[in-house]
Amino acid sequence: MEMNSINTEPTPHLTHEIVKCGICRNELQRGASIYQEGLSFGVVCEECYRNNSQNDLELMANLFLAYGGYFGKLKSKKFSVYKTIKKLMSKVQSGKDPDTLIGRNIRMMHQALLYGVTPQKLIQGLKILLEE
Repeated sequence: MEMNSINTEPTPHLTHEIVKCGICRNELQRGASIYQEGLSFGVVCEECYRNNSQNDLELMANLFLAYGGYFGKLKSKKFSVYKTIKKLMSKVQSGKDPDTLIGRNIRMMHQALLYGVTPQKLIQGLKILLEE
């Protein structure tokens, strides 16, 4: 009967992998905060932690998990909350948008996050538009 040998070769040194923020994907140079999302945990940079509520962090993480991307991925000065809402509304009025109201809101929130607009800023923009 032959015995299997145990690998006694030295284990290669583990390389340091870069840890990135779970929201904006910036490398964590120093300091990070951990937030709980259901039963799992996420790591966020100080800036994302400071600028967003726990609920917003959870919402953002879930949207990026479901639809991809990260905060500010498409950051552009050309992004307009107003134009995005108008575009969605024209689809609704033409009957070409099969989404429910909730589906449209989720899509609009995800798109705003990709362009670097926080949930609070999006809500402020929507309130201004509704007052017009």
